[in-house]
Amino acid sequence: MADSQFARPELPQLIATIRSDLLTRFKQDAVLRRMDAEVYGRVQAAAVHTLYGYLDYLARNMLPDLCDEDWLYRHARIKRCPRKDAVAASGFIRWDGLGGTPTLPAGTQIQRDDQVTFTTTQTVKASGGLLRVPVVTDVAGMAGNTDDGIALRLGTPVSGIPSTGYADTLNGGDDVEELETWRARVMERYYWIPQGGADPDYIIWAKEIAGITRAWTFRHYQGTGTVGVMVATSDPANPAPADDVVQAVRAHILPLAPVAGGGLTVFAASEHVIPMTIALAKDTPEIRTAVTAELNSLMLRDGQPAGKVYLSRVSEAISLATNEVAHQLRSPTVDIVLGQTELPVLGEITWQTYTEATE
Repeated sequence: MADSQFARPELPQLIATIRSDLLTRFKQDAVLRRMDAEVYGRVQAAAVHTLYGYLDYLARNMLPDLCDEDWLYRHARIKRCPRKDAVAASGFIRWDGLGGTPTLPAGTQIQRDDQVTFTTTQTVKASGGLLRVPVVTDVAGMAGNTDDGIALRLGTPVSGIPSTGYADTLNGGDDVEELETWRARVMERYYWIPQGGADPDYIIWAKEIAGITRAWTFRHYQGTGTVGVMVATSDPANPAPADDVVQAVRAHILPLAPVAGGGLTVFAASEHVIPMTIALAKDTPEIRTAVTAELNSLMLRDGQPAGKVYLSRVSEAISLATNEVAHQLRSPTVDIVLGQTELPVLGEITWQTYTEATE
């Protein structure tokens, strides 16, 4: 059974035990294939084995560390730690160089080439040849995030407006919180019982906002009695959340924080960009992609404010890349020291030719 020293008997063992018990009580020692004791033993063992299975199931689900997803909802409700819902991406779609003052009404559907759809939230009239319309993704999730300049097309033609517009700061979408990330937050509620404004409280409160997966508390950040809360996402390339997310964190924490020492500052982590120069003995686009992915994972694992990114760890991450044979890390040449509010971000990688060592 889960996390216990109790050994669940196997079905053959249960059959043998019950058969032996019945024969003992019947004062028989002959074992026949079709005897009543054999039938009783198998039937009762099957029932008992099912009960043992249910007990094993309950033992696994009685605590959140091993429980199934359905049970985690129950544990989370008890600890007031609900799962973060998906968030719809929002932003703008723009048209440039328009003639006249055409109007795009609210509720107009606009579609991306991969069938992701957006809906305008306001009626906007073009001005000075520019039409910039606020939109929201119809289905919540990261799929709605769209790079600037990506083409988006009107579902229904509108007089005076070309069918194709372009994304403009269309982001902020987030998927439903991953199961293990949510489980980790629930476990934090067991490790860190709310203490009326202790350092872990601010971290837990900050991570309740969609998109925020990391947070740090700085006591006396701007003087005695003040608190600074630095927040970050799990995006290795852009760990600093947007301003609206930072403000959402502050608005969420304010009514929860103690009245005394009300100086609360919530801010995004600063990005310490680390460019690298790497030479691969076996150099292919696939290996480069794998190396980049491993280095991004390293930035998430080892990235801590006022910490260090060690060259040995960087070299180890490169070696973990699939099909990597050998490499030379030519820059940086010393361990990278991070500032008090900095997180590491992988910068541009310059790929060079690998040179064999000469004696």
